[in-house]
Amino acid sequence: MPRKRLGQHFLTDPRILRRIVDFADPGAGSTVVEIGPGRGHLTRVLAERAGRVIAIEVDPDLAGPLRAAMPPNVEILGRDALEIDFPALAGEAYAVVANLPYNIATPLIERFIQARKRISSVTVLVQKEVAERILASPGTRVYGPLSVGIQHYAIPKGGFQVAPGAFRPPPKVHSRVVRLDWRAHVADVPGFRTFVGGAFSSRRKKLFNNLIAMFPGKGKEELAAALTACGLPPDIRPEGLTPGQFLALWRILSVGLV
Repeated sequence: MPRKRLGQHFLTDPRILRRIVDFADPGAGSTVVEIGPGRGHLTRVLAERAGRVIAIEVDPDLAGPLRAAMPPNVEILGRDALEIDFPALAGEAYAVVANLPYNIATPLIERFIQARKRISSVTVLVQKEVAERILASPGTRVYGPLSVGIQHYAIPKGGFQVAPGAFRPPPKVHSRVVRLDWRAHVADVPGFRTFVGGAFSSRRKKLFNNLIAMFPGKGKEELAAALTACGLPPDIRPEGLTPGQFLALWRILSVGLV
């Protein structure tokens, strides 16, 4: 019986499972990490295509039977994925392919970003609304901190949608496949994600007004000059900035105008 508190919705349609693996495109002999294998439907398809599969299952009632049923190239870890040390997992580079539990999808993606030096790519099935936020372009209604935070590090690619009826039990929402391929040579920037979140704290306000609240020690002239230095109009709203413009603005505001 699927456990609601664990966000368990089992995907069993073999056509959809193969489409997910095709979209992820793991190479022969590659290592793949799966989160929440459930009853192992996606795991088996991955095992046919990859050299090694590490499946992380928090539910002990599922982990035990999985170990007994899986082929030799599949390793089952009975752990909570939110407690996994992803940079140290597998001992080699690996791809993530998973039907993520809806209730922990966003924090898991954050952890994948932190482990991007070890993870080659991420292909996940998530709630459609989350996928739309990940893929959103500047100026759109759903563009926000998640969009900027992920697009700063990755090039997201949208895949196909999956209707609720493909799951057991069916969720109340549609799902969509998303793939993340990391941008080269992107370093972590202290304070940047917090800055972006603050910039979107009042979406109805102009960015300039949000900056006044965020930087009480800076004068209006200095803040206006920072926008000008980034080529931004004074009346722009936060959803109008690209991730690169957010980064440029943060660097100016965090170190001071020169």
